[in-house]
Amino acid sequence: KQWYQRRVREMIKDRVIIGHSLHNDFAVLGFSHPRHLIRDTSRYKPFKDISRGNTPSLKRLVQHFLQTEVQDGVHDSVEDARCALLLYRKHRAQWERSVKKKKRKGEEEEEREEEDKDDGLDD
Repeated sequence: KQWYQRRVREMIKDRVIIGHSLHNDFAVLGFSHPRHLIRDTSRYKPFKDISRGNTPSLKRLVQHFLQTEVQDGVHDSVEDARCALLLYRKHRAQWERSVKKKKRKGEEEEEREEEDKDDGLDD
């Protein structure tokens, strides 16, 4: 198991990972991935808005945004991955703008915290 974990970690290092409810996949793998490199269709705010802020199912997202039916009958993880990728591609520009905006906001907050620490040193 450790060999597989190491191998998967190496494969995804510094890569954007796209999927639906990825926290479940990372829990099974036994490790996490940097938040800024995750594009999770279950957590993207414009997608959550269709379910009033709750976690939307992939099936519902696909029906709403791609106007098609999926997951009829047996679960197909390949179909799920394709659908998550299609959703991401359709909304990529807006999604990436929101990621950059969050990153800038986080950096500004870090700078303020550093300034606050520096201000406290002068007392």
